[in-house]
Amino acid sequence: MGISGVLVARKVHVAVISTGDELIHITERPKEGQIRDVNSDMLAAAMTQCGAVPVSYGIVRDERRLLDKAVAKAVSECDLILISGGSSVGEKDATCRVIASQGEVLLHGIAMKPGKPTILGKVQGIPVVGLPGHPGAAFFVTQLLVVPLLDRLTGRREKRYTVRATLTESVGANHGRAQFTAVAIEEREGRWYAAPIRSKSGLITSLAASDGYFAIAYDCEGAAAGAEVEVIPYS
Repeated sequence: MGISGVLVARKVHVAVISTGDELIHITERPKEGQIRDVNSDMLAAAMTQCGAVPVSYGIVRDERRLLDKAVAKAVSECDLILISGGSSVGEKDATCRVIASQGEVLLHGIAMKPGKPTILGKVQGIPVVGLPGHPGAAFFVTQLLVVPLLDRLTGRREKRYTVRATLTESVGANHGRAQFTAVAIEEREGRWYAAPIRSKSGLITSLAASDGYFAIAYDCEGAAAGAEVEVIPYS
């Protein structure tokens, strides 16, 4: 056809930064008060699945000057920055202060569970997302906010499909926040069922044992057993 070239989009480079004095590499054995850095690998895998290039900046200790340095370097090298941990309001939680000092904090805190302390900001025009340190919370915020943001940056149009399933157990949610609950889905006699996975946001067992999730609106007190829910599969 005489076509010798095509227009393509450059892959988006995403900085992945984990913060916390308690974090160690996943290959190390935790001592008292230590936990493995789950989020770095999880976020890198999610970005790769979306067609982006994750750039790891390793574990940054709870010192503002170190995080300042890491963010400044990431801004000069990447198109999107993900900072895991340090998004709360404790004395050592410096993510919000670092973003504000180098750029602008657009919001701090979202009415969702898990994921309430999420931060959105920008530095020199580069979007920065402060994710909760708990793996479950970081995962849901990534699925709900980071992936759509990445789609905007790349021009990709992704359609998510849902599965109508019957809830096998009641799930309470009277928190004044939208709640996202992981479920395992199973087909029985031509009908889909969703079993809630009971776990805290700091544990990855809820993700490993689940196939997707469903949402309960912020003004709803929960979902009863036998109710039909829209499950969003992970893939």
